[in-house]
Amino acid sequence: MPAWTAQERFAPTGTDAAGRFRFGRVVPAAGEGCRLCTAARTGRTKPTRLYLQPHTRICPCHRRWMLGTHWIDGAPADTEQVDLTGLPEMVTAHRRHLNLLRHRPNAARAFEVAHAVTVSWWAQQWPEEEQWHNRTHRLTPPGADPGWWRLLVRDVVTYPEAVALARVLADEGTMRRLFEDTGGHPPHTLAYAPRLIAELAQATSRPWLPGRIAPTSAGPLLVWAQRSVRAGVEAGADHRWALHMAHRPRPIARELTAYRSATHNGERRTGTAQLHLGLRHMSGQAFATGLVHARAYAAVHGHLAAAIGTRFNGFALGRWLKSHRKYAGMPPEHVAALDALDPWWRPQWPVLWQRTYYQARDHARARGALRPEHGFPTTSFSLGEWLYNQCTGYDTLHPAQQQLLADIGLTRAAVQTARPRRMHMATHFLHTLACARAFAEHHGTLVAATTDTVQDGLKLGQWLSNQRGNDRAYQHRHGTPSPRAQALSAIDPWWNPPWTLEWQRSWHQARTHVDGGHVLDTAAGFPGTTSALATWLTTQCAQYDTLQPGQHDLLARIGITAAHAQSAAARPAENEADFVTALGYARSYHAVHGTLAAAVDTVHDGFQLGRWLRRQRQHARDHADRGRPPSAQTKALSAVDPWWCPPWSLAWQRTWQHIHLQIEAGHPLDTDHHFRSFAPAQRAWLRRQRTRYDTLHPDQQRLLADIGLPRETARTQSPTPYAETALTHARTYAATHRTLTVAYSTVHGGFPLGQWLSRQRHQVRRGTGAARHQALTAIDPWWNPPWPLGWQRAYTRARTTHDNGDHPPADIRQWAAAQQAAWPRLRPEQHQLLTCIGITPRAETATGRRKTSRVYPLGPGMAHARTYATTHGHLACSKNTLHDGFPLGEWLVQKRRAARQGRLSPTTTHTLNTLDPWWNPPWNWTWQHTYQQARLHHAIQDHSPTLRRWTEQQRTRWNSLYPTQQHLLTTIGIHPG
Repeated sequence: MPAWTAQERFAPTGTDAAGRFRFGRVVPAAGEGCRLCTAARTGRTKPTRLYLQPHTRICPCHRRWMLGTHWIDGAPADTEQVDLTGLPEMVTAHRRHLNLLRHRPNAARAFEVAHAVTVSWWAQQWPEEEQWHNRTHRLTPPGADPGWWRLLVRDVVTYPEAVALARVLADEGTMRRLFEDTGGHPPHTLAYAPRLIAELAQATSRPWLPGRIAPTSAGPLLVWAQRSVRAGVEAGADHRWALHMAHRPRPIARELTAYRSATHNGERRTGTAQLHLGLRHMSGQAFATGLVHARAYAAVHGHLAAAIGTRFNGFALGRWLKSHRKYAGMPPEHVAALDALDPWWRPQWPVLWQRTYYQARDHARARGALRPEHGFPTTSFSLGEWLYNQCTGYDTLHPAQQQLLADIGLTRAAVQTARPRRMHMATHFLHTLACARAFAEHHGTLVAATTDTVQDGLKLGQWLSNQRGNDRAYQHRHGTPSPRAQALSAIDPWWNPPWTLEWQRSWHQARTHVDGGHVLDTAAGFPGTTSALATWLTTQCAQYDTLQPGQHDLLARIGITAAHAQSAAARPAENEADFVTALGYARSYHAVHGTLAAAVDTVHDGFQLGRWLRRQRQHARDHADRGRPPSAQTKALSAVDPWWCPPWSLAWQRTWQHIHLQIEAGHPLDTDHHFRSFAPAQRAWLRRQRTRYDTLHPDQQRLLADIGLPRETARTQSPTPYAETALTHARTYAATHRTLTVAYSTVHGGFPLGQWLSRQRHQVRRGTGAARHQALTAIDPWWNPPWPLGWQRAYTRARTTHDNGDHPPADIRQWAAAQQAAWPRLRPEQHQLLTCIGITPRAETATGRRKTSRVYPLGPGMAHARTYATTHGHLACSKNTLHDGFPLGEWLVQKRRAARQGRLSPTTTHTLNTLDPWWNPPWNWTWQHTYQQARLHHAIQDHSPTLRRWTEQQRTRWNSLYPTQQHLLTTIGIHPG
């Protein structure tokens, strides 16, 4: 046994050695050394203890095998060594084992895998196996229990085969042949690695072995083969020798303990009997439960390719199957149980592929041949496209996938003739248009189709929704309806109304009522109609002045004109008696909650108070929009709650009321500590109000002052603890690097400084977070420059080099030259910064770049640029622009890049500047392109919504623009807001 040596670590005292804890599977087995060798060297019979490695268990001199010490029921087993006389193959295997360890660096790990494989074969007790039985018979003493000795000498009898397997597994040629057999795909079973199992059969002298192990779909050998193939495809660590705990052979001591327990209980079990103890027993019970549900699912669907979210009879079967697919160390009996239900329940490809394959298989069984040469005509469009994709990528599929496809008729010869499952777009549209026409003839309109509507097998509702979105985009670009929209308008002119579909559906319901011979009596409150339709009609009369002209025309078709709308009676639920009753519910609700800002689904004492209050707010706002004085109902509700109909959201009012009640109950606001005494949601709300105080309504500011948050308190907020931490990191980083223009991914001391600074720059654009921004400006005045951050970072490098007196590297010299070339397009602040480090505008002197006397002809791109500029008045074209077949956009991109790098010739620069002074602006090129569009639309007085939004952005960001940009905007009538 090894003892403490000088190489061991010392304890904290510095004098004694320190022990180290190691897991049991790492520490080798211990036992007696060869007794004959010990006696010959020491002259004593006392045994010697030592660690037993696989290659040190045989004594070649005395032909003995050291079994080691097996503790059974607290006592060591009687036998620790066996005589190998009569088994010459053991010594031969030992010699080969030592030779393998000398020549193969991974021999030890290969033997560990090989030993696990042979033990798994030994446990199956194949009837063809005779060599292990004969060795066991020779080693068993006369009169001994054969079952006991079979377990005791398990590692002895399997040793020659383990060495033979290790030699095969450690051979690089085996890896190469395995990769060739599988084509780089992890094998589903060992049958897909024929040369591997043939080599194993030859190495172990067992010609019947391939028939036994070829169907194997689990176990250490298959896992090794799969990992070996992945190791040949994927770069990274080599995990092929990793042996899962479930695949490691059970210790012989545990096998013997189980055998003795079974013998004493009168139950003769095989050596593979397991002890049902602890977590293993619980895992077995859980698997048995899942297996019952899996068996029922397979009986219904015919497979186990369930999606991860599948629940079957209340059991999460999809997630259960996924966890077992990922578990490489499943016991063989569990794998066999699931294989019996579905041999492809754990494929080496995505389960989605397998699930779609089963759809194709079921379709082929029900509808006949798939007919790939005709484009899979009997399948659905999605299934046909999937089948065609398998045909086009047939050579890249797993061999097992190719076999499965061959089972449904897609052989290698058949896939060569496959055609795509595609429908002609025009034919498909005509077919869909016919379905829409049939739906409109039956229902009278197309707006009755919801997203779930199916007509003749077509999802008509979803298709109409897509057409509406496409038509709006087409009209936005071209100003006219698309040809498809015109075809649909011929069926129903109001299939895509400019108002909501709900409004159109309600109108169609009213028209159907009128077509049935009824009259809509506005003065009587629309008798004969449903309550919902009467409410809708009354709402249209009340809001008649706010409707669009097209809605007026539609209402006139059903007999509701402007005169009828003015004479309409109030809603049945809003007469004087009902209002008094509802007002009583409102007073009761206010007495409990202190506010009438109830949500729309609020029910108080069985009364739909939320919906009633929403209607009252609509009436009050309609009166205000028409310039009428408040009604008696509005005054009555205002007497209950002055803020029952606020100009801001009701959610804001509810949150304020909840905090107001807490303040009245004595809860301190605690503004100095960022409202930490409130709940997280309320604390976040209060912080938002303080941050956005200046953008709030004056009455909202007055309400905030009532709870202790006046304007002075809101403006004198102190940074939060998180902001203080961020500012500390910013100061430390700036002290080291002299800038805060960091990349977004920058992390300083574990803090995401780059992300935090990016958020602060966004808040500057919104006008919030002034306290933090002032602190950042004090750290670095240019932490948020109006020019790109890349420019500021490059300047910081140049400034650091200049201040240190170092010679600038090539990239900084190139950057400085580019700044000199672009000097007229830089900002005055940039001029000042560059001057401080000695970069000044380039002087046009005779000592400059030597001018050549040779005049180079201009390329063809200049002629196209001149023609384009003459036609459009600028050179701000997109990158994909083609002019008479010439890639003008790409050519201009290359010239801009050359100009910024100082590599563009003066002649080309002068010519392009003459065509368009702003062909290479110092700001973002996209801005210049959009500006030219705005200038064109300004001339024709036609601005699209996109350009209007862009215009508003320029007004809000006016101070961050270049002075030249501001001048260009003023020329087209855009001024600061």
